[in-house]
Amino acid sequence: MRQCCLILIVLALAAGLARAEEQAGDPQVVDGVLELHIHGPGQVTTTTRAVPALVSQTPGGVEVFEADQIEAVQPVNVSDVAARAPGVDVSADSPWGADVSIRGLSRDSVVFLIDGCRVNTTTDINGRFGLVSPEDVERIEILKGPVSTLYGSGSIGGVVNVITKKGHFTEETPEWHGGTAVSTGSNPVGLGTYGDLSYDSPNLWVYGSGAWREYHSYFDGGGNKTLNSQYSDFYGKAATGYRWETGAVTEFQFQRVDGSEIGVPGGSSPPLPASSAAELTLASNDRSLVQAVHTIKPEDSLLSESRLEAYYQLITRNPRINQVSGAVVKPVGTHETVGGKWTNVLDLGSHTLTAGTDVWNWYMTSHRKRFNASGALVGEDKGAPDATQLSGGLFLEDDWKLAPRWTLNLGGRGDWVSITNGSNNTVTPAVGAGSREDFSWGGHAGLTFQATERWSLTSLAASSYRTPNILELFKNINLPGGKKELGNPDLDPERSLFFEQGFHYTGPTLRATTSFYANFVDDLIDSEYVNPTTYRMANIGKAEIYGAEQSVEWDFLRDWTAYGNVAWAQGEDVRHGEPLRSVAPLNGLLGVRNHLTRDLWWELECQWAAEKDDAPPGALNTDAWETVNARLGYDFLLDGVKNQFVLSGDNLFNEVYDNYLSNSRGLVVREPGAAVTATWRMSF
Repeated sequence: MRQCCLILIVLALAAGLARAEEQAGDPQVVDGVLELHIHGPGQVTTTTRAVPALVSQTPGGVEVFEADQIEAVQPVNVSDVAARAPGVDVSADSPWGADVSIRGLSRDSVVFLIDGCRVNTTTDINGRFGLVSPEDVERIEILKGPVSTLYGSGSIGGVVNVITKKGHFTEETPEWHGGTAVSTGSNPVGLGTYGDLSYDSPNLWVYGSGAWREYHSYFDGGGNKTLNSQYSDFYGKAATGYRWETGAVTEFQFQRVDGSEIGVPGGSSPPLPASSAAELTLASNDRSLVQAVHTIKPEDSLLSESRLEAYYQLITRNPRINQVSGAVVKPVGTHETVGGKWTNVLDLGSHTLTAGTDVWNWYMTSHRKRFNASGALVGEDKGAPDATQLSGGLFLEDDWKLAPRWTLNLGGRGDWVSITNGSNNTVTPAVGAGSREDFSWGGHAGLTFQATERWSLTSLAASSYRTPNILELFKNINLPGGKKELGNPDLDPERSLFFEQGFHYTGPTLRATTSFYANFVDDLIDSEYVNPTTYRMANIGKAEIYGAEQSVEWDFLRDWTAYGNVAWAQGEDVRHGEPLRSVAPLNGLLGVRNHLTRDLWWELECQWAAEKDDAPPGALNTDAWETVNARLGYDFLLDGVKNQFVLSGDNLFNEVYDNYLSNSRGLVVREPGAAVTATWRMSF
């Protein structure tokens, strides 16, 4: 199996060399027929710094995934797509709610945004990445590390911003657009549907979409059922945009997600005995979002754009813990976030300034009921005290064109954070009602040198911060496997010093990016091993993370593309002399893609990870693994309507393997075995 991936890829390349034409080139879209677009490293544009720029000319690690790439992968959630980028790894507690680790930092060190709105919720048992339908995602932008000051506290590890689909303004006549999708899978067995419809005109667009999915528990490569890994959800969205006579644009949207019976597999699954752990299920995990955005773009003014955003987001989580004794624990957590952001872009010739303010308030309430085996209520307490976290910041960035080939990007930000816990603090009785306040600042300096038309070099130095949040300070959370995790009210804020050097080549048939980085974090907040049943949040001291990444995409013949990436990282808790818990082993992706005709394409790829043999106490080492995946797509027109059929097979050789980051808390959770997924999409 270890050589199987390479052999398959080499055979595919050889077949291409024997059959394909000598002329290299990208596949084209002809007569409106859909094609799988090629997005090479550095080719696409990112908006992560408010001013659009090519990825190859943006200091710091940036990744962008477009809608067609997301649709081809057919992911359970957006983390499955994000993890295809080097340096980004899935950190899964459950298939539905899998989170990510970015360059060795995860959970509260990674800011997650949906349409720019911060998703504040507990990350102890993941659920935030499942709170949006992958079918309704237009774009995913990822910052790997603290490479921008626009996002404030919590972005030491990076930022994932999910941008959902919406309508658009037409040039002249109104238009109707819509589509539908149906998908089904063999492992897990289930069904998913999606549909959207939009009315687009010169001054008004209206958009609506909806999705529903229900999937059973999956089987690992050994044929063992991974108990309690099922999920079901509904997603709905309504949005509209209006363009005023002045050219200003006002947009509103409402999103709703209802997740139900979302299993979180743990020690009750093979190979551990059923008596080793309680069964944890998210009985419901819901999100409601209301957002308003007003944008003006004055003509003949130094102010090129001013954007004012406001949103309200409510997330409600209702876990259910079925204990081995028959007793049941039902915690409930409610997370309300009210936020606003004002961003202004000024064009000052050689300088492009981005300045603004960002304010949000997170209010959390919780309670926990305990029932005996007979169903009688025997006690009630709280997993965290009622608390409020208020954050307000000012930011400024400057893109300074020093010379035709040199661009300097400077940024700075200051944040004031106030956290107030309620008087009914039964979670951490030693901490009375009151407030704590932190003021933190960050800044960065990035330099881009366009050495030639195809070569660019980017350098970045950044200082960033993260204040501890409500849960890290006060939580008392039960984890799968009979474990618990406690907060620590004496935590200090984190400070990070980050460096990155990037090399980018963007040619007509070859695109490549190489990155080297180092992240030095003082007072890093992480879950510290106390004993076999207890973890506690702590400032573990100084952490050092070093890494390197390489991504390549090569159109080696007409209609043939080879692609791949590899990522290596090494992280150490200097205080304890131990490896960091959330650093993934050496891993990568290797694949080949071919358009047999203008409307028929296929790709074959191998994902792999090296052995993890230096896990810290409380985490489990994992063996090396490789999986072979394949996809076949057929795009065609039928009576003027675009159709697409995608058939994919994952882990074709039914490999039995563990993802280290899923086992980093000492629970053995096998990954799915062989699976086939089929999706049909129609759009007009």
